[in-house]
Amino acid sequence: MKPLFFSLGLLAFLVQGAGAQTAQSYQDPPATADEPMAAAFSARAAALSLDRGMDLWQQENRCIQCHANMHYGLARPLLNHVLPQPTAYDDLLRELVEQRWPEKGLRYPMEPVVVSMALVAEDNAHGRKLRSVTRKALVTMLGTQRRDGGWTWNPGAPKAFIREYEGTLLAALNVACAPDDFRNTAGARVALERIRAYFTQHPAPSAHGEAMLLWASTHIEGLADDQQRSAIIQKLLALRSPDGGWAIGNLIVGTQTFEHLQTDSKRLSDAYATGFVIHALRRSGFAADDARLRPGVQWLKTHQRTSGRWFVPSLSGRRNHLLSNSATAWAVIALESCGEIPKP
Repeated sequence: MKPLFFSLGLLAFLVQGAGAQTAQSYQDPPATADEPMAAAFSARAAALSLDRGMDLWQQENRCIQCHANMHYGLARPLLNHVLPQPTAYDDLLRELVEQRWPEKGLRYPMEPVVVSMALVAEDNAHGRKLRSVTRKALVTMLGTQRRDGGWTWNPGAPKAFIREYEGTLLAALNVACAPDDFRNTAGARVALERIRAYFTQHPAPSAHGEAMLLWASTHIEGLADDQQRSAIIQKLLALRSPDGGWAIGNLIVGTQTFEHLQTDSKRLSDAYATGFVIHALRRSGFAADDARLRPGVQWLKTHQRTSGRWFVPSLSGRRNHLLSNSATAWAVIALESCGEIPKP
């Protein structure tokens, strides 16, 4: 398995609460529950779907938003050999770091975490040194860390299952996985020590947060011990849905603003949860052909829609179902990590 934090060589994270949009914005065709299933899994169709979602979002929003196009930066480089990636996304990342931030500042507290994540993933995917734009983003991100080790969550995003806990883990992954041994620079070493202290004081709010902790602990010593990792793995396996994958509703029980949810053993799988959990378990040492993962892999291969996306309904009541964008990215990440996407 590739040693990179996004199975690139790669929650992730998802905000459901930033900025209401119209029902058909940022998807082409619009995401609907009744879209037919594809006859067979197509990596090329997935790449086209990811590109459409990214492009449509950026036509109206010059930003990186977790629920719309952040995961694009993690998944899309995995498909470059299938279909070359457009340059528009990287152009936007550069614009934000080199023009907007110096001139106008950050738009929301987690913005440097999100942007750094995409830049680090791109550098790793292409096997290159740490670019100056990536270093600038990381330095900006380190400058927003609190003294207690955490990063402040975004105001105005109440309906989110990724919040301060998970955002801090994403920042930690950025530091640990950036090229050129960035983690051993003076500022990064201080940040990692603060991060370790933060997680001794803050328990995971949900199984989703625990899965992210499991993933991050494979890159950063001192975040979780063997007993904790084993307990997380057993919990994730116990939450598997009857159709073979995992359901986001079961992963986010206990998360703020989702207090109404209860664990339901009959809840069916979705691509976000299935892809995310498969990735976390692969990072923790599960083999690609592990019998505990294969039902989830098969579920992903048989639930792609004709547009190339995987459909997941919004958890915040929005009709545009932007969670489908992130779900498509996580499906790609999981399938690639399990050898289901042919190599060049």
